[in-house]
Amino acid sequence: MFESLPRFLLLGGPLPETAVAGLRDVVTLDATEDATAPADGILVPARPEVLPAIRRFRDAGGRLPIFAVSPTPVTITERLAWIGDGGVNDVLAADTAGEALARKLRSETWRPSAPPSGEGNEAGARVDRWLRAASRYLEAREALLAGLGPRGRARFLDTTFLRDKVLRAGDGDFAADPFGHRRGSEGDSLSWPVNLLAPVATSGHLENVGADGACLALANAPGPGERLQISVVGERVAATLALDVLWQRRIGRGRWQVGALALACTIESHR
Repeated sequence: MFESLPRFLLLGGPLPETAVAGLRDVVTLDATEDATAPADGILVPARPEVLPAIRRFRDAGGRLPIFAVSPTPVTITERLAWIGDGGVNDVLAADTAGEALARKLRSETWRPSAPPSGEGNEAGARVDRWLRAASRYLEAREALLAGLGPRGRARFLDTTFLRDKVLRAGDGDFAADPFGHRRGSEGDSLSWPVNLLAPVATSGHLENVGADGACLALANAPGPGERLQISVVGERVAATLALDVLWQRRIGRGRWQVGALALACTIESHR
């Protein structure tokens, strides 16, 4: 996939030796304190004192993927804290860091370079608006569904599907929406990185968002009805979402497009 090993900067101090040993055959490690140096990504030790430097890098518009390396196994709570409040793409356990990063680099959803100037800010602002609105809407929607009885969600989805067919009557042919249709206008596709936290930890991309769900690009195919948990970090808002898979289709080698119903959106941090 790469003509040479991707170059990763080491910031914030040394990594655990077990991690360094596993990473040597995966990436070229460059110890530097210059986060603006040309590179494909950044590795940092998972220590609280490096968080201010990461935030400054993100606030300045830095888009390189950042991975924190922990000397001990990482819990879901710790991963959410680092992704949401810390602004990293993921947290890797030291003893499996090389293997985990290699999987991310092999994935066709990997994007080592930053988006073109201005593009990241525009897409990030759109993601921020969606996360803020989805958090409020999904809470109100779930409260409404609770009063519709045991088949409340199925009845809601049927109604939403029929309503969507009416809305699509005048739409163009652009990005796929969560229900597998084609939408125009604000439905133009995204390519915003996300982290899949469960059922497995991996990376992916947000391709489109809607009122009731999202369309994702993932390296592995989830099953219909499978529950996903993802972390999304926009320009200023970080959130975790619970999603139920509605459909999936293969769009390339090791690349699947997935439509999912959003069940909940929890804002983890914002600024």
